[in-house]
Amino acid sequence: MLDDRLTVMLDMAREAGRLAQKMRTDPDILQTREKGPMDLVTAADLAVEAHLRDRIQALEPDVAILGEEGGLTGSGGETWILDPIDGTVNFSRGTPNWAISIGTFDGTALTHGVIHAPDLDMTAWARRGHGSYLNGQRITFDPAIVDNPIMALGYSPRTALADYFNEIEALLDAGIEHRRYGAATICFLGVLAGWFDAFHEGALNIWDAAAGLVLIEEAGGTVSHDPFEAFLAGPSRVTACNARFPRGVAGIT
Repeated sequence: MLDDRLTVMLDMAREAGRLAQKMRTDPDILQTREKGPMDLVTAADLAVEAHLRDRIQALEPDVAILGEEGGLTGSGGETWILDPIDGTVNFSRGTPNWAISIGTFDGTALTHGVIHAPDLDMTAWARRGHGSYLNGQRITFDPAIVDNPIMALGYSPRTALADYFNEIEALLDAGIEHRRYGAATICFLGVLAGWFDAFHEGALNIWDAAAGLVLIEEAGGTVSHDPFEAFLAGPSRVTACNARFPRGVAGIT
């Protein structure tokens, strides 16, 4: 169910998607550079976040905004959490697995979330207590156990490579396939769409996860992460599962 805030969030995300797609057509405008290992930023990341911040401040001037590129600004009781382009490497290479993520946090819980993947023509939204939707269709996870579960598995250089290999081994030992997409938002969308049954990453920033977490919970799934006070300050282990994914995989669920 949409409310006024969610309606505006969807408009903002679609505007941001069009802006990013337009900027990507000119490599000189895109100005891709490295921020760190496996971590790129483009002029589109900066322009999209600036656009989102301007729209939020015009709508709700008394909120805080936490964005990947601009950090935390403001000190309102609520916080908007933005990833202007999640999957910047994919975006800059011309592949479709990238998305805009917008979430809101009321100081206790995540309340709204939107993920918009323009190249995939996929948009998901959720409002706490009012369900999760993908391209207009309400998503409610089927509780029936799946015979061949699949987990999307993220990797970050913030964690030890050995830990990532151990996670792969634990999944294989449990008879679970894994996939890697290079963008947490696409993994959350994939769980909603039924491409796979769960997503896990060992050190994920909250701007990558905020919208996806409320989307999965509102579809009847389960999520785990550090307490929000710590998660807002730094990366957290994150696991998000549909209702079918087996529990008890060593070191993951």
